[in-house]
Amino acid sequence: MSDAITPIVDEILPEVVRLRQDLHAHPELSFQERSTAGKVRAILRELPGVEVSPPIMETDVVAVLDTGRPGRCMGIRADLDALPLDEEASLEEVAYRSTVPGVMHACGHDGHTATLVGTAMVLSRLAPQMSGKVKFIFQPGEEEGGGAKTLCAEGVMTNPQVDAIIALHAWPVRSVGTVSLRYGPALASNDPFFVTIRGHGSHGAYPQKGIDPIVASAHIVTALQTVVARNVAPIDAAVVTIGAINAGATTNIIPAECRMQGTLRHLRPEVGELLRRRVREIIEWTARAHGATADLRFEEGYPPVVNDDTMCRLVEEAARDMLGPEGIATDEPPSLGVEDFSYYGQRTPSVMFRLGVRPRHMEDYPPLHNPRFNFNDDALSVGIRVFCEVTRRFLAGA
Repeated sequence: MSDAITPIVDEILPEVVRLRQDLHAHPELSFQERSTAGKVRAILRELPGVEVSPPIMETDVVAVLDTGRPGRCMGIRADLDALPLDEEASLEEVAYRSTVPGVMHACGHDGHTATLVGTAMVLSRLAPQMSGKVKFIFQPGEEEGGGAKTLCAEGVMTNPQVDAIIALHAWPVRSVGTVSLRYGPALASNDPFFVTIRGHGSHGAYPQKGIDPIVASAHIVTALQTVVARNVAPIDAAVVTIGAINAGATTNIIPAECRMQGTLRHLRPEVGELLRRRVREIIEWTARAHGATADLRFEEGYPPVVNDDTMCRLVEEAARDMLGPEGIATDEPPSLGVEDFSYYGQRTPSVMFRLGVRPRHMEDYPPLHNPRFNFNDDALSVGIRVFCEVTRRFLAGA
């Protein structure tokens, strides 16, 4: 059947490209994806055998393709939301550049969504030759708030029960025509944290009469750099980053407080426990050494994305057959980026592979979350073909 996939992809591709460019021109932030979800629903409702469910979170789209024959259920997920970023490309460079000030698809979610819509279009035509079901999950709020966690809690993986789930992510490091993956831990877990250092405000000319929280915070930031360098084993990946510091309002006043926020990234739970312990010790004791006090609060971040070995092999074999031996790489290093696709993987075997989007003639391409990033339409057919072939093989019992 793999030979039947490509002709259908070629036929529908112009419509999928138009959708992708329309989504790019009209991006919407997390949990505001009403227009995006509406466009997806409208297309899915026209596909034979596809039933669109009522939304769970207003801006999600969940649909099921039922072949009418018993079998397993494959889940495929895409994310809908854009980023709070101004697109730098001009209309001459990108005719469909974002029309929304301060919002753009800089992470490729427009391509993810269009790829999954195209996959649904192809699989709906191939349904008479398959058994089982396919659940298409278009998820809001990946960038902010973990929409996947809410969808999973509300039962998106049931009725029908999803037996395995797959997703892709645009990857500007890899060239178009290739996909890559990593067996096991693929993306990190994160722990956002928030700190308030409390001192005693005073006139800037008389620092001895106060306790300077800015000086204490400066020492804390410096000391935190030793956590990865001197506490984490060199073979373990970890990051401690302070992303924001806010204190004071003028030149001659020492403020009473300094606020900081940051993130911890790690691939293994025990490394996360070590990071949280050492960060707390350094912050609290360094503040105390300067006569200040510290309040530290960790928030629950996304779990790590851990690719299932069996699902990885399925993607590897399908991609090799569809794209050739040069089209698949299994040496993709783990990323300390995070993805809430991890919540699905806590409930069923899962795999997220990386889809190359760098034009073949270019040695470099704007990275994700860059104001000049643009999902490469040439990659759409690759993602659709791999999604379809993996789904076909999974439902056939491969």
